[in-house]
Amino acid sequence: MTPSELGAIERELTSLVGEANILSPAPETYAIDDRRPSVIVFPATPEEIAAILRLASARRLAVVPVGSGRRLSLGNPPERVDILLSTRRMNRILEYEPADLTASVEAGCQLETFQQAARPHRQWLPFDPPEAERATLGGIVAANDFGPLRQGYGRPRDYIIGMEVVQADGTRIRAGGRVVKNVTGYDLNKLFVGSFGTLGIIVRVNFKLRPYPEAEATAVLLSTTWEPLESIARQILGSELLPAAVLLVTEEACSVLRHGRQKALLVRFLETAPAVAYQMDRVRDLAHSSSGEVGELAEDMSRSLWETIGRLHRYLPTDLLVRMSVLPAQAMEALRAGERLLSEHLAPIYALAQPGTGIVHIGGKLTVEGADGLSRVAQALVHLRTVWAPHSGQVLVEQAPLEIKRNLDVWGDVGSSLPLMRALKSTFDPQRILSPGRFVAGL
Repeated sequence: MTPSELGAIERELTSLVGEANILSPAPETYAIDDRRPSVIVFPATPEEIAAILRLASARRLAVVPVGSGRRLSLGNPPERVDILLSTRRMNRILEYEPADLTASVEAGCQLETFQQAARPHRQWLPFDPPEAERATLGGIVAANDFGPLRQGYGRPRDYIIGMEVVQADGTRIRAGGRVVKNVTGYDLNKLFVGSFGTLGIIVRVNFKLRPYPEAEATAVLLSTTWEPLESIARQILGSELLPAAVLLVTEEACSVLRHGRQKALLVRFLETAPAVAYQMDRVRDLAHSSSGEVGELAEDMSRSLWETIGRLHRYLPTDLLVRMSVLPAQAMEALRAGERLLSEHLAPIYALAQPGTGIVHIGGKLTVEGADGLSRVAQALVHLRTVWAPHSGQVLVEQAPLEIKRNLDVWGDVGSSLPLMRALKSTFDPQRILSPGRFVAGL
């Protein structure tokens, strides 16, 4: 983009949102991989977003939507970034009906802001994505982002009852509604959940809520080997117990949680006080039968532990972060396989495994440098995918240096769904205006 072209675009954007809501040149901190936006714009309404996208469509400018920016490292390197569109100013709770357990928010509303508003009514959205204190609800929905609470509460997509989206040409569309029981038919909401801002920009989301739990406790079991922890985890998951989260963590991660350098099994319960007490007693019984001891963290200490887990990459050096999705019964096998293939490239290396959902995270600081070393890491990731593909396993690279991203698709192979995804992109964004190149197979 030439200086004169950029100047013309800045003037048009200024006429739409005001001079105070334009940032140009964009600071280096807003760069996505090696692509630095030409301009950052901060709209305050869906109408302003629609006008910006009409401008971008007419001039064929690439627009990348962003919430808090905490997930800018996720995705393939973008083909180009002309305009970075932040929803930061669209941060209101538009409607909240405690009696109906429903709420409507703007995309830039932070999760923590909403939780504080809902807490006096003993309600909440049971979301715990990484860095939850920074996450916006629009960003969570666009990435279908989740944490260990997925075990007991499912994913964000399960709580969406309606939304408003601005398409690449500036057209505004609405899907679903503001009540839990709605007309049956095609659920257009699900099309945009997890689309990573490539089909449209989410500007408003309607949620159904859950009652806030009366009590909370976390059982902490430690061991120098995996076998007793795996056994207890299987028994818990196969029993009548209803844990909100079950997590196996390696020594490096456990040390950050201040439980020493041991392997650990963490089991979180969110229920009524009697139900929590009963389930903690049952975990103690299972542990004693395996000659293990159980530590207990209640209320604030329990919450603090899980908040630390959500910020783990802040406390541990992390150049590479990989998420494996496998069958729940294969979670520990996947953890071991990932550690074997990546341990020579990462030091320290840490891992978290959710045996109830099959989600495994492996991360650490790279020990290799230069093109050859990073190429070997990319080859190890490709090999990991090859090993797990026959088992319906997927390997997503959530964070990696640009040199590794250039050697593989961070999303992995989506198989037979790729033609449909390409058709959807062509239908909703035929000019490739929205986040071009960042999604699966460079969509």
